[in-house]
Amino acid sequence: MKAIILCAGMGTRLRPLTDVIPKPLIEITGFVLLHDILLHLASLGITEAVVNGSWKAEMIRDFLAGSDLPLETVFQFEEQPLGTAGAVRRALPLLGDEFLVVYGDNLTRQPVSPLFEVHSRLNSEITIALSPTGDPSSKGIVITGPDGRIIRFREKPPPELAESNMANSGIYICRSSAVSHIEDGSFSDFGLDVFPGLLAEGRTLAADTPGGYTKDIGSLENYLIACHDVLSGRVKLNVKPSGINNGILIENSQSYEEIEIMGTLWVQDGATIESGCSLENCVVLSGAKVRHNSTLKNTLVLPDSDVDEGTRATDKYLSIF
Repeated sequence: MKAIILCAGMGTRLRPLTDVIPKPLIEITGFVLLHDILLHLASLGITEAVVNGSWKAEMIRDFLAGSDLPLETVFQFEEQPLGTAGAVRRALPLLGDEFLVVYGDNLTRQPVSPLFEVHSRLNSEITIALSPTGDPSSKGIVITGPDGRIIRFREKPPPELAESNMANSGIYICRSSAVSHIEDGSFSDFGLDVFPGLLAEGRTLAADTPGGYTKDIGSLENYLIACHDVLSGRVKLNVKPSGINNGILIENSQSYEEIEIMGTLWVQDGATIESGCSLENCVVLSGAKVRHNSTLKNTLVLPDSDVDEGTRATDKYLSIF
């Protein structure tokens, strides 16, 4: 089976990380997100993946060309992003009659075999993987009947209007007939255009909760959580050895004799932690300097930041230049 991985977004909520790199090429505790997605798809039996790109697309193309991958990849350049459904429409000649659609900003371990059971039983045009969310207003919420048939969608509803906490987790089984009506080259979004349109026509859409881990890393908060989930072992890595030891991944070469470490920690190569510091559940990215006697908890220190001596920070995303 084939898949398309949607990687054309600009990743504005992840700035400044995405100022210089497209979101799917972001590193999470030493591995590249897109590489991890491709390895996960290969473990599900996917043999070929189309990967689209627009923002800094040449970096995605070069990454695919230079990577040793267990499946074939085809790069699809979009001068202007076509939207989630528009990108799939453009790729139809490469995908066949039925394929997976995968969002390129999710760290995922969701299986797809439960989706296929529902998809086949209901003869669905599109079958969506769901996962619970604590913030329905940031997600596409899906309301289903007892048999898994989708009744309606609520795209990022205000909290007072959320009828469910089951969200689109960014993996679909899709038939070409669901998007073939879209004019090639035009912008179209699954959540805003395709799903409501198909339901209005009386066509069958389905959804299921297949279990497994998934996290949208599209915000700094979720990025930090995803790093913690990998470091803590909640997410099992596709690449071994990982270098993680008891929740800690140290990629620089300094001494840590006078530094207190609690919980999880990832220090990227090129970062510096000075003596007297205490770090708990933190990520310190390349070029950052954490000065003497600082105490950081649940904190992401962004690249090239200079954290003043004696800083106290909890639940922060530090970008201090």
